[in-house]
Amino acid sequence: MTTPIAYSAAYSRSSFSARLGDTLSMALAMPRLWTRRRHDRRALSQLDDHMLRDIGFDRTQADEMASRPFWRA
Repeated sequence: MTTPIAYSAAYSRSSFSARLGDTLSMALAMPRLWTRRRHDRRALSQLDDHMLRDIGFDRTQADEMASRPFWRA
């Protein structure tokens, strides 16, 4: 039979491992997200006014979005 203390310690280790895994996954995903944002913003800045209207933007909004740093959503 497992004692409550041993169970608690085992649970804490697995919880720590899960949090560590989540942190590493997020750390690896962030550069991909940043690259995607940079690519999308560059593409948005290259659209003409007609294309921007098709997607519901105007030039001011597109310029504002394109000028944001890659780490900001």
